[in-house]
Amino acid sequence: MVGSALRNHFPLLRTMAVLLGFLVLIGWGLISVGRNYDKTGMKTEAWQWAPAHSFHDSAPPQDGWLPYASKPSIQGTGQVYWLKVPLERNPVRDPQLLIFNAVALTVFDKDKHLFTYDPSEHHHRLNLFYHWNLASLPTPLPSEVEILFDNRGGSRPLPWIQLLGKGDLIAHLIQKDTYSFVLAGLFLFSSFVAIGLYFVRRDRLHLYFSLMALCGCYASSVRNYLLQIFWDQPWLSYMELAIFPLGVFGFVSIMNEVFDSKHTRTLRKIRWIILGFTIVTIISAVFLDIVWFGWLLSYPLLTMFLITAAIVLHSIWAAYQDRQEPESVWMLAGFFIVTSVALIHVLRTYMPTFFGWVQDNIPLLYDFPFDILSIALFLFLVCLIRIIVYRFGIMNDQLKAFNQSLESSVQKRTAELRDRELELQEASTRLSHTMRETAEAIASSMVLEERHRITGTIHDTIGHSLTATIVQLEAAKRLLARDPKLAEEKLDASQGLVRRGLEEIRSSARLMRDDFSHYDLQAAITTLINEAEQTTGASIQSRISPLPDSLTTLQKRVLFQALQEGITNGLRHGGSRHFQFTLDTDGFTVWFRLISDGLTYMPSAFGFGLKAMSERVANLGGIMNVTPGNPGCVLTLSLPYAERPIGLLEGER
Repeated sequence: MVGSALRNHFPLLRTMAVLLGFLVLIGWGLISVGRNYDKTGMKTEAWQWAPAHSFHDSAPPQDGWLPYASKPSIQGTGQVYWLKVPLERNPVRDPQLLIFNAVALTVFDKDKHLFTYDPSEHHHRLNLFYHWNLASLPTPLPSEVEILFDNRGGSRPLPWIQLLGKGDLIAHLIQKDTYSFVLAGLFLFSSFVAIGLYFVRRDRLHLYFSLMALCGCYASSVRNYLLQIFWDQPWLSYMELAIFPLGVFGFVSIMNEVFDSKHTRTLRKIRWIILGFTIVTIISAVFLDIVWFGWLLSYPLLTMFLITAAIVLHSIWAAYQDRQEPESVWMLAGFFIVTSVALIHVLRTYMPTFFGWVQDNIPLLYDFPFDILSIALFLFLVCLIRIIVYRFGIMNDQLKAFNQSLESSVQKRTAELRDRELELQEASTRLSHTMRETAEAIASSMVLEERHRITGTIHDTIGHSLTATIVQLEAAKRLLARDPKLAEEKLDASQGLVRRGLEEIRSSARLMRDDFSHYDLQAAITTLINEAEQTTGASIQSRISPLPDSLTTLQKRVLFQALQEGITNGLRHGGSRHFQFTLDTDGFTVWFRLISDGLTYMPSAFGFGLKAMSERVANLGGIMNVTPGNPGCVLTLSLPYAERPIGLLEGER
C-alpha cells in the first residue's frame, strides 16, 4: 500500500524534491557568503549599560554602569539607556562602527559627540531588519565609546555592533547582496513578459503573475543592506512590511485562476478580504502610530496568513486528488515551498520575540538566510511559468486538432463543390435546350412593350394636336357668320396644327427608330408653350433651369411629353386658362411641376395618356404624381439622371 501510494504521488514528490534542492542550494550559498562577516560582531561580555534620563542627554554618566551580560529588561520596556562598548585595537582604514537594531542613537567618545541619528527629525519609519547606522570613529581609536539608545517605546532586538573599515563594508555588501538586485531584475523582466501576455490573451492569470513578480521585485530590491549605500531612504524597506499582504492577494488570485471554480469557491471570497486588508495595511503603514501598526502586523496579519494558507492548501489538495495533472502538481509543490518559507519570514519579521525563542530551541534557524523568501517566491513563479507553458502546449495541441479538422472539412467541401459543378453543368445543358423558347418569349414581350410605348407617344402627340385643332374649329364655327375672315384664320391655324401633329408623329417614329443623340429639350418646350398660347389663348408662365448634358434623349422626350399631356388635359378636362410650369435640377434629379387653374382635380384612375406617361416615368426610375390644386390640378414628376453623360461613362469603362 505504501509503495503504491508513493508511485501515485511520485510526480509531486519529485517536483518538491527538485524545488527544495534548489532552495537549499541557494540558501547554502547565501550562508557561505555571509558567514565570515555575520559572525564577526563585537563580543558583549565586556559591555556595560546604564539608564538614561532622556534621548537628549548631553554626555554619558560618570557612574552607575551595570554588566550587560545580565540581559537587561530595557529591551522589553522601551527605556532609554546608555551602552558602553570597549573597542579593540584594529588597524583598519577609515574605522567605522556598524550598528544594527537601533531606532534612535547617539555615539560619544567621553564628552565628545561622534554621531547621531533620530528618525523623527527626518520623518522616517524603520524596518530594523534592513536599517543600519554607520558612525565614523576618530584615529587613533578611543579605548571605548558610549552609545545612547532610544527604542521609542517599543520592544526591539538587542543591538548588534561591529568595528570595521568603510571600504571593507562596501566590498562585502556588494559581494553579499548583489544577487538580490539580479533577482529583482529577473522579477521585473518576468512581470513585463506577463503583462505583455495579458494584453495579448486577456488571461487574468498573467495579470496576477505580473502582480506577484512586481511584489517580488520590490522586496528583493529593498530586502538587503546594500541599498542603503546608494539610497539611504528607510521608507523603502519599511514599506516592504506592508507590501507582503499584496503578494498574498496575488498568490491567492493565481490559485483562483489556475483551478476549476468548484475548488475555488472559498478562495474567490477570501481574496477580496485579503485585498481589503492589504489596502488597510498600506494606509496604516503611512498614517498609523508605529506601535499600533506593529500590533496590526503581529496579530491580524499572522492570523490572516495562517487562515489563508489553510484554505489554499485545502483547495490545492482537493484539485490534486481530483485530477493529478501538471497544473495541480506544480502548484502544490510550489505552494509547500513558498508557504513554508513565508511562515518563517512572517514569524521572524512580525513576531521577532517569539521567533527569538524558536531560534533558541532550533539553532539551525540562526543560519537561515533572512531574504530566502525572495528565492522561494522566484521558485514559485518558475512553477507558474511551467503551468503557463503547459497551457500553451494544450492550446498548441488543440490548434493542431483544429487544423486537422479544418483540412478534413476543406476536403469534404471540395468534393461537394465538385459534385455541385457537375450538377451545374447538367443544369447548363438543360438550360441551353430551353434558351430558344426563352428568347422567343422575351422577343414577344419586347414587341408588346414597344407597341405600348409607340401607342402612348402617338396618343400624346395626336391628343395635343387634336385638342388644339378642336379649340380652333369651335372658334371658327362661332365666327363664321360674324367674322368670316377671322374664322378663316382659325381654320388655317387648325390646318397648321394638323400638319404639325403629323410631323410630330413622324418625329416620334424617327426617334424610336434612330434614338437621336441630340434633342434640344429647352427649345422644344419653348416652342410648345408659344404654340399653346397662340392657338388656345391660354397663359403659361414658365421657369426652366439649365439642364444637365447627361440627360438622355428618352428622358428629354418623357419630360416634353409630360408637359404636352399636362397642358392638353388641363385644356380639355379642366377648362384651364392659366398654367405655371417649372423645371429644376439639384445635381441628381430633374424636378418637373405644372400647376393649372380651372376645375379642381378629383383623384381617380388614370386615363390612357396619364397611365402610359406614369409607366414611362417609372421605367426611367422616376415618380409621377397628380394632385388637386387650389383650384385646378398639380402635375409633379421627379426623374433621376447620371452625373455624367452615358457616353462618357461607357468610354471610361
